[in-house]
Amino acid sequence: MGRILAISDIHGHGDSLLSLLTYSGYNPDQDRLFLLGDYIGENTDNFKTLEIIEELVQKGAVALRGNHEERVIEKNMKKDIFTQRWKPFFSSLPYWYKESDFLFVHAGIRPGIALKDQKFEDFITIREAFYCSSFQHDETIVFGHTPAYRLGTPTGEFWLSENKIGIDTGAGHGYFLSLADLNNRLQYRISVNKIGFVEKRHF
Repeated sequence: MGRILAISDIHGHGDSLLSLLTYSGYNPDQDRLFLLGDYIGENTDNFKTLEIIEELVQKGAVALRGNHEERVIEKNMKKDIFTQRWKPFFSSLPYWYKESDFLFVHAGIRPGIALKDQKFEDFITIREAFYCSSFQHDETIVFGHTPAYRLGTPTGEFWLSENKIGIDTGAGHGYFLSLADLNNRLQYRISVNKIGFVEKRHF
């Protein structure tokens, strides 16, 4: 059985995504890859990044919807080339996905509410009500949206609690993009602000 891998909040850093997948030895025929939303960003190569995401999905990866994708879906700009090209793809993406002992979601879930009764806005925008809560959940919830350093962890590290793992390490703010190997508790990270190499560490 292959690994369960997850990455979130790529924000247009497609080349960094490819570096992480290459360094980690990602094999789409064996590994399960989960992409947790917010693939586009400002002053980045969004088209190239989305083409990478689309190809990964075609080869078996699961891509979820983030608030940035939702924003494009809700735009009423029929003449906008970017919206025309990517709105159908974004609209096909689910808000959450369960795999093994993990629940993957972009931002989190509303405590005490069944998944089927959650509001879609919470899946892609919730913050304190989710990560500050101590509710019990059957699966470990893997999420992005809120950079881990804003939750008190050192810059570039994951945020960990009893049943939650925050894997947004600030690529959208010029810090790190990280890939989580959840089976082996390994983090692969690369700085998006400067040319560098991929680092591997345990979490």
